[in-house]
Amino acid sequence: MGAEGPLEDRCRVEELLRLNAELSAEIRRLAAEGSRGRRAGQAPAARRLVTLLAERDSLAAELDSTRAELAHVRADRAGLERQSQELAAEVARLSGGLSGLLRRLRGRLRER
Repeated sequence: MGAEGPLEDRCRVEELLRLNAELSAEIRRLAAEGSRGRRAGQAPAARRLVTLLAERDSLAAELDSTRAELAHVRADRAGLERQSQELAAEVARLSGGLSGLLRRLRGRLRER
């Protein structure tokens, strides 16, 4: 059994060396093909580009939503300004003239 151990170890070593040589050749071949096919920094740049495009699309959607909300707020504001002008005109009408004077006097008399 002592004689078979070193022979068996030698066979394993030879097999491992052969496998190592095959794998090294395969790695060299793939590395050569990869350097011809694309640059090393291309994949991270492509991922970054995809991320930036997704972020741009998200921000564009948010901008559209904000613009729609702004249009709604502007319409509300215009309505409120119109209502304010109508109320100011009504106050001016009610406080002016003889009837306005009588209303003010009646108000002052009630305060006393």
